[in-house]
Amino acid sequence: MAHGGEEGSLEARDITAWFGTNKVLDRVSLAMPAGQVTALIGPSGCGKSTFLRILNRMHELVPGASMAGEVLLDGEDLYEANRRLTDARRQVGMVFQK
Repeated sequence: MAHGGEEGSLEARDITAWFGTNKVLDRVSLAMPAGQVTALIGPSGCGKSTFLRILNRMHELVPGASMAGEVLLDGEDLYEANRRLTDARRQVGMVFQK
């Protein structure tokens, strides 16, 4: 485990996201403690899926998409330059609804 986080904890700090020049999230922060269920609830189009894609770096796959802020897994930033993208995505999984 890294410095500062409980094993399995995930935290988003001041996440802002854009599609081109369109700001779609503005300074969203959320702590998701290890061993607990966290629900993200809201109406269609409010940014839930965008936020979740940022947590495992899938937002980077969208042309013109960008983000600012920090995503910490066990206290380590998933967006650090030396972190392997495949490792980040493997550590933070997503299951899409049908």
